[in-house]
Amino acid sequence: MQNVGFWNITFLASINSYTDIVRDNNTGQIMLRRESAAETYPVMRTMTQVRHRNLMTVFDAITVNGKCISLCEFINGTTLEGCVERFGTYPEAGAKNIICQICDGLTELHANGIVHRDIKPSNVMIENNGTVKIIDYDISRTVKQAQPKDTRILGTAGYASPEQFGFSQTNAKADIYACGVLLNYLLTGRLPNEQLYGGYLAEIIRECTQMDESKRFDSADELKMVLLGKKRSKHKKRRALPGYRGGVPLMVFTTIILLIWAFLVYSFGVFLAKNAVEHPDLFWGQLVICADVLIFWSFLPYLFFGDAFTLSNIINRKNPQKGLFIMRMLGVASIAIGFVLLIIALNISVS
Repeated sequence: MQNVGFWNITFLASINSYTDIVRDNNTGQIMLRRESAAETYPVMRTMTQVRHRNLMTVFDAITVNGKCISLCEFINGTTLEGCVERFGTYPEAGAKNIICQICDGLTELHANGIVHRDIKPSNVMIENNGTVKIIDYDISRTVKQAQPKDTRILGTAGYASPEQFGFSQTNAKADIYACGVLLNYLLTGRLPNEQLYGGYLAEIIRECTQMDESKRFDSADELKMVLLGKKRSKHKKRRALPGYRGGVPLMVFTTIILLIWAFLVYSFGVFLAKNAVEHPDLFWGQLVICADVLIFWSFLPYLFFGDAFTLSNIINRKNPQKGLFIMRMLGVASIAIGFVLLIIALNISVS
C-alpha cells in the first residue's frame, strides 16, 4: 500500500499489506496509514472524536474506492502477545494493572456506543512507558438498539463471546468476556477452557466468561473496581444461592427438591420420636436411614447445578485445571456413598 496522496504525508515503511508508517510533512509526526473495509468507516469517523490514553488515536478517516483509509497513532511499544512470548506470563499485580487500563479504554469506547469485539493479546500494546493501548478497530461496531443480532459473524476464536456467533446483538459485555479470557492468558499463557487460573481471580474470570451475558459484570468499570478490591454497589444483584444459578426450569426443580427435603426432615423427626420408645431395637437402624436420606437429598442441588465445581476449586486451589474432573468425581462419589449407606442402613434395620 504505497499511495499516500490523500494527506500531506510521506511514506516511510510498510508493516503489512494494509498498514504503512508515514510522516506528516507539516508537523513531522510519525503515524500509521491503515486500509480497512468500507464497513469500518462509521466507527473510524466516531473514533476521530475520541481521545483517551488507553485507546489508539484515529486522526482522520475517509473512504476511497470502496475502502476506508485512516490515519492513526503510531505506538512505540510491544503487543501483549509479544510480551508473553518473550518474557512469559505476568504476576497477578501486573496482569490486573493491564486489565484495569484496558477497562478504562473500554469504558470510553462503550460511552461512545462502540463495541471493540476483538480484544486479544495481539490487539493490545504496551508503550515503552508502560501505558496500555487498545488498537485495531477493524471489526468494531456501533450498537444499534433495534437490531436483534449482528449482521456479520466476526471475532477471534477463544476470545469472541458466544453472541458474536449470531445468537444476539453484541454489546459492551462481549468485550468483558474477552477481558476475562485475556486475564487468564496473561496469568497462565492459556485459554480458560485449557487451564483456569486459581485463587480469587478464577471467580472473576468465570464471571467475565459466563455464556449468559446477563451473568457477566455489568460494565468494564465494575470489572475494574472488583480487580482493585473495591466493593460493588449495594444495588448490585447478589449471587444466587446454590442450586439457583441456572434458568427457571432448574430453579423450579431445586425448589421442589428443597421442599421434599423439608418434608423429609419433618416426617423423619415424627417417625423417630414415635418409634424410639415402641421399637428401641430398630432405633439406630432407622436413624441411619433417616440421616442417609437427608444427607443424600442435601447434596442434590450441588450435583445437578455444578456448585461442586466451586467447592472443588477451594479444595484444589493449586491445580484448578482439575476442577471439572473433581466436580464429576464429587457427584459420582456422593451418589455412590448415598446408595451404599442406604443398603447398609436397610441391612441394619432388617437384622
